[in-house]
Amino acid sequence: MVVAWLGRAVLGLERAVDEINTLNVFPVADADTGTNMLVTLRAAARSADVADRTEGPHAVARATVAGAVAGARGNSGVIVSQIMRGLAAQLGPDADLTAEGLATGLRNATDLVTSAVADPIEGTILSVLRASADGAGAALAGGGNLAACARAAADAAFDALLRTRDQLADNAAAGVVDAGGRGLLVLLDALVEVTSGAVPGRPRFGRQIAPHVQVHVDHGHTHDHADPPRGPHADYEVMYLLPAATEATANRLRAELQAFGDSVVVVAAADPDPVATWSVHTHTTEPGAAIQAGLRHGKLRSIAVNVLQEAGHGETPLQALLDAPRAIVALVSGDGAAELFTEAGAEVIRCDTGMTHAELLAALHRFEGREVLLMPNGALPTPELLAVAARSRESGVLVTLLPTSSMVQAIAALAVHEPNGHAADDTYSMAEAAAGARCGSVVAVTEDALTILGPCGPGDYLGMVGGEVVVLEEDQYSAGEALAELLLATGGDMVTVLLGEAGDGDFPDRVSAALRPDRPEVEVVGYVGGQNASVMEIGVE
Repeated sequence: MVVAWLGRAVLGLERAVDEINTLNVFPVADADTGTNMLVTLRAAARSADVADRTEGPHAVARATVAGAVAGARGNSGVIVSQIMRGLAAQLGPDADLTAEGLATGLRNATDLVTSAVADPIEGTILSVLRASADGAGAALAGGGNLAACARAAADAAFDALLRTRDQLADNAAAGVVDAGGRGLLVLLDALVEVTSGAVPGRPRFGRQIAPHVQVHVDHGHTHDHADPPRGPHADYEVMYLLPAATEATANRLRAELQAFGDSVVVVAAADPDPVATWSVHTHTTEPGAAIQAGLRHGKLRSIAVNVLQEAGHGETPLQALLDAPRAIVALVSGDGAAELFTEAGAEVIRCDTGMTHAELLAALHRFEGREVLLMPNGALPTPELLAVAARSRESGVLVTLLPTSSMVQAIAALAVHEPNGHAADDTYSMAEAAAGARCGSVVAVTEDALTILGPCGPGDYLGMVGGEVVVLEEDQYSAGEALAELLLATGGDMVTVLLGEAGDGDFPDRVSAALRPDRPEVEVVGYVGGQNASVMEIGVE
């Protein structure tokens, strides 16, 4: 039932996304709340569906939350992930939801969102969520079944949504209800439809701005809204994942970010036991400081920095995103790799002798007016990439960084690229494929050195994973085979070998023969990359 509900909710958001984006005036009038909620819910629905088909209903709850947290986009997307977390915790082993589970799940979701948001404000999605929990709880107390509780939750959310126009000064000035609350109503109405077969009739919300209004807000003062709502013009939205952190660590990070940012949200993918993966979101004028704050608490994943800009009311951001011409761009070393990526549909920027952030920024200028999915492939450190992406967006190139630290990871990402698919879906699929490819490289030792595995010198070969030495051998064959075995230790059925300028062309056949006795299911694919930084790159999927 939950998989069906998520699918129906995605369809509902697709229909309402432009309406929701038009309502988006708080905290930043950038008209992307509907888009962000849709992208996040698509990720949750896709993950739940895959888990249901491959592992069974018992895996749906975990997969739903994991997909939502990993795919969360924007402030509203992070909050949606916590709503999914609160409800998923109440699912039975068959991925079913009871009336009591719905009421408890919405109450838990309210608590999760309230604790995750650094500065909870009335008149937002939080108010609508709290009202929906109250409505479901009241229906349950009256003996209502799941369908009745779902309807009560949705109707209470609708009533609360109407109140948001007066509760929040920015909403009142623009004559709108809260965009996030409107998105939540779509989710709840989809649950009503799945549980009862009835489709709730709701009006289409738009702007009903008065020529001049004064609104009394909870802060105890009168706010004059003769002027248009304010919004940042050079601020940034920063998002990343902080794996394996305790709740105390997350609380410290939330407080640190709140000192120089707003719209701070720090949420977990699961109850910390004792650690969890945390999704972090903030708006700030200091994106580097926001990233450094996270790095003080551990290694970060899926870092994204976006320039916040107000959108015109006549725009349709989702359609613009879906229709904009986009390019898949790869930073590549080696003639063979350049040819390989070009044939796969990527546009290539060569970095054979290294690259500076200034050189990359200049190279990206040719994509002005386009969306670029950039595969950096380890050519630049993360802080420099983030700076380039932010500067490029300011100059009219919408850059999204894919998490490829090597060319073999980029090959895995390109394998799932859908040129004619939705940009957001394509980005998520490619990022997921890249993250799922474990990779390493074999490099030739050029001078005497001491490694964690012992001393080495010219003629030796090192197997590297994530900058760490994990293999030390006297020939490239032994080093490559040992590295492949280590990468396969946690599973995999495909090995990709990208041979460098000094790599032996027979190696893919040799590693295939070496693996065949114990791992006959493993397929080995070899390409000649011609890169000079490594003897070979090895990836495992």
